[in-house]
Amino acid sequence: MSLAEQTGLANNMALEPLEPAGGQVARRPVPAGPLAIAHVSSASRCYPGEIVTLYTRVAVRDAVPGFAVQISVPQGLAAGPYQASSNHGRIEPELVFVDDDRYVRWTVDRGLKANEVFEYELKVAARPTLTDIVVESQAMARPTGPADLDSAASETASISVKAKGRYIKHLPRVFEEQDEMMARFLMLFESFWAPIEGQIDAIHNYFDPALTPPDLLPWLASWVDLTLDDHWPEAKRRQLLKAAVSLYRKRGTRRGLQEYLEIYTGAQVRVSEHGANNFLLGTAARLGPGVALGTLNMPHTFTVTVYLPANPNGHQGPAAQARYEADRRQMIEAIIEAEKPAHTSYNLRLESL
Repeated sequence: MSLAEQTGLANNMALEPLEPAGGQVARRPVPAGPLAIAHVSSASRCYPGEIVTLYTRVAVRDAVPGFAVQISVPQGLAAGPYQASSNHGRIEPELVFVDDDRYVRWTVDRGLKANEVFEYELKVAARPTLTDIVVESQAMARPTGPADLDSAASETASISVKAKGRYIKHLPRVFEEQDEMMARFLMLFESFWAPIEGQIDAIHNYFDPALTPPDLLPWLASWVDLTLDDHWPEAKRRQLLKAAVSLYRKRGTRRGLQEYLEIYTGAQVRVSEHGANNFLLGTAARLGPGVALGTLNMPHTFTVTVYLPANPNGHQGPAAQARYEADRRQMIEAIIEAEKPAHTSYNLRLESL
């Protein structure tokens, strides 16, 4: 059912569209006005018969007694179902016909406060065309009351309507020149395969830790033999995955462990390796029971000091804070155990800032 059939409006309504002086429609929003408008389409390119949704948002910057918003439906598009946000009130619009121009208009007749937002959706269908065309739909909002042309805000969305499908170019030229049915028939397959083609065209984004969808992070991590902890925030998992190759080059080193812990904690980390305190190289050096490598006769040891904020997540109550600190310490210990050389031991110190 078309929008005209839903509203029951005739083609000879004597309503006038919102226009600035001289009948020229404004093309860009006016930053200083009390209203701001955004107008976009769900697709910038379509074929005859395909449905495109026009999304319009009106934001109230300053208090106004009300406003009217209109969306143009240009030649080449057929209006369909519509929807307005729940705070609008009466969601049925007016359909305005002026010469060859058609407008869908909503009006809000109540006082509005700053920061109120209204959203509208209008579905349109592309009409058949013999040649490629570009249609432009404009949305305009203006406060009700005395005419104030400077307070109007508008924005335009463009839609390219293609007369023939792209796949016809892959057939012999005779089909493109003489067989219109084949050109329209191939549009079906193009619309079916468009989502797959979009994924293939953007496949490089799936290999980027910053852009790949969250559900694919474990799959991407498996490429570098990295197991991501599900308890980590998404931002930290992406950061770790991005640094995985660099960390593998430094695995088992003081610097590698320090960088790994800094990614997880987001805090400053210091790793201190303990050298021998009673072993000297030289002609007088002797090995015996009294000689050991390391501090306090503990060879191959190091100390990890992490400078953490006392309560970064704002946990309420001592019990919740104690659980959080215990989980945090357990995770840090797990990272150290996984990254340190097998023959070494360590001391962990968590310092509160």
